[in-house]
Amino acid sequence: MKNYKYMGTGDAGTIGWIMQRVSGIILILVIFVHFFSMIKGGAAGMMQIVVGPIAAFGVFHTFNGFKMITDDYVASAGWRGVIYGIYWMLGISLVILAVKVM
Repeated sequence: MKNYKYMGTGDAGTIGWIMQRVSGIILILVIFVHFFSMIKGGAAGMMQIVVGPIAAFGVFHTFNGFKMITDDYVASAGWRGVIYGIYWMLGISLVILAVKVM
């Protein structure tokens, strides 16, 4: 039988879990605002208001989800660090592209 190794407390990911739910709720609200503004015909003005939160919260929500998956399935701390670095580079690249498009 393999010896148990202490991996930290059970609430180590609480803030990430809460932020994942909060960003998901904000994304849902922003998408509803976007859809209803498109129905009413104010697409040009609303697009600038909606693109920023969608880009910011969308990128955060996506990569926080990837981080949670990595935490669950990658046991090696070294590999987790490499994967987190890749996530950061991709996230920053996506935010820069989103800002240039706006």
